[in-house]
Amino acid sequence: MIDLVKNVMEPEQRFERIEALLHAMAGRQNQIDLRVERRMQGFERHMQGFERRMQGFERRMDRSEQRMDRADERMDKAEQRMDRAERRMEKFDQRLEATRKLVQAGIKIVVELEKSQKALLESLRRAGNGTGRKPSS
Repeated sequence: MIDLVKNVMEPEQRFERIEALLHAMAGRQNQIDLRVERRMQGFERHMQGFERRMQGFERRMDRSEQRMDRADERMDKAEQRMDRAERRMEKFDQRLEATRKLVQAGIKIVVELEKSQKALLESLRRAGNGTGRKPSS
């Protein structure tokens, strides 16, 4: 029975022990809270850095899109220039073909004139006075 009495603490001792446990728990909780607060601050700094990097990335993407838009505009203008050049070349080709046909027709006319002139000269050589009779020599 004496053992039971020894094991049973006085209420004041129990209270002091509980108070010490609560004090220790409060100290540990304060340390945990400080660690969590430091981690949260680190996380917030990390997120701020991430947001800055994302803003930089978005700025770079915007500039890249602007460059792409300008390149597209240049390509459109180049295509328009090429279309105009092709139309000019087609017109030139048509004119060149027309000139070639004119030259070809002119050459035919010159060849025909040459033949008719030779025939005329030959006929004049053969028929002296145009009466159809050969001159007496």
